[in-house]
Amino acid sequence: MGRIKSAIVLTLITLIIAVLCVVCFVPFPLGGDGIHYFNPIINWADKTSDLGGYQFGEDAGYLGGSYSVVLYPEGVISAKEYHDNGETEDGTEYVPYAGGSVYLEKDAVCGGGTEPTEEFKTAFAEQLKCLKERFSRLHAEGATLEVRDGYTVRATLPSSMDASVAAFLYYSYMGGVTVLYGTSSDAASASQVIPETGKNAKPASEYIKGASMRTNMGTAFVEVDFTSAGLDLLSSATSGAADSTGYLFVQVGGETVINLSVSEQIHDNLYISGSYSNDSANVVASAIDTALDYDGDLGMSMGELHHTDGNFGSVTLGSLTLTALDLVYIAFGVLFVAMAVFFLVRYGLLGFANILSYLLFLPLMVLLYWSVPITIGAGSIAAFAISSVLLCVSNAVAYEAARKEYAVGKTIASSVKTGYKKTFWHIFDLHVALVAVALLVYLIAITELSLFGLALTFGVALSGICSLLVNRFLWYVTMGLSKNPGKFCHFKREEVEDDD
Repeated sequence: MGRIKSAIVLTLITLIIAVLCVVCFVPFPLGGDGIHYFNPIINWADKTSDLGGYQFGEDAGYLGGSYSVVLYPEGVISAKEYHDNGETEDGTEYVPYAGGSVYLEKDAVCGGGTEPTEEFKTAFAEQLKCLKERFSRLHAEGATLEVRDGYTVRATLPSSMDASVAAFLYYSYMGGVTVLYGTSSDAASASQVIPETGKNAKPASEYIKGASMRTNMGTAFVEVDFTSAGLDLLSSATSGAADSTGYLFVQVGGETVINLSVSEQIHDNLYISGSYSNDSANVVASAIDTALDYDGDLGMSMGELHHTDGNFGSVTLGSLTLTALDLVYIAFGVLFVAMAVFFLVRYGLLGFANILSYLLFLPLMVLLYWSVPITIGAGSIAAFAISSVLLCVSNAVAYEAARKEYAVGKTIASSVKTGYKKTFWHIFDLHVALVAVALLVYLIAITELSLFGLALTFGVALSGICSLLVNRFLWYVTMGLSKNPGKFCHFKREEVEDDD
């Protein structure tokens, strides 16, 4: 490529990268009124409760923080509730447990004694298993479950997640799935359709295959997938819906999670949209899906909702307060400068090819995190750091291979071609192996570790593309600006002594 063409292409690439970086990272005022701001993608991306951050513009505010509740199994109450209601509630006797932190219903939980029965312990273990499965399906970094006082569960979700409160409520519903249908909007007057009762009674999983969140053209919806037996029952129950509007209720543990009007006979699976976001649709779907095989009869209730500011790791310097997220940005800036200096010193102007490929990798990763979405937190930052190192190391390996070829007398074009030929499959195989490991972590892990696996999958895949394709193209373009490509890359020939 000639020098003029190289200069034009490089200018266009630089402009594209600059626009992407501004869109992703740079806030700036709009209109000159001091109120309206352009809000970059990094501020739109969800962040964990620990990192926090600030939203710019008219709705400026702190994005950090988390919501938490304590979930109480049926028959277990807090010390506050016990003392507020007296020693007994509706004639029920309670006994203190865990030093008086909670109170247990004497007959139902302790069998008339002072310690929980084995039946209660088994039922609580089933509840905990169900909760872990539900929260893991949120794939929300910062989601935690902690057993406290022996038989309560403290659940935490980031406040940036728009369905945090709904998740606490719906996930506290313990029991099987039932589908009811009636002519009134009151579920209490509706008749149970699924599962069948009486001699034909079967588990709900015999009628419902599962529930899942789906999106189409930006609209989130909940799909409830029925078996043929379930569709037969549903079709029979709604046969008169065309003449008179009916109401269908999907319940978990006797609590309604889906309520919709029916104006025609149902012959197919349910696809419920409306005001769902991705998060809220996922909450409803996972609450239903995890209850299909739940056979416990121990209920659960939600305690008071608490909000905690996300100020972990903040540092105050005079009048300036830096959040943990600010500190991450500063650390990234220092490491980026160190990387740029190393490549420029080691490889001369060729270092700009690596810098440009990395500056393209950076906003693309932010766009991926925002669009998937992946919550920015310790796990996703670790995945980003690993992917960044992988990209820079892969570029350096290719540069060193070309340097060795040039040193033994090959032309710069031949050196680049041979260098990439020798390193391509090593770099490719490494990226494929890491993507496979990251996907495995995503599929089998829970909560934060699962998010790390998903973020690492995207990061490693993008690193491979930027290293093997983008960086090589940028090398070709930047090298076209120099009359002496060897000197441009800081490559040198090996000195050979005469045999005189």
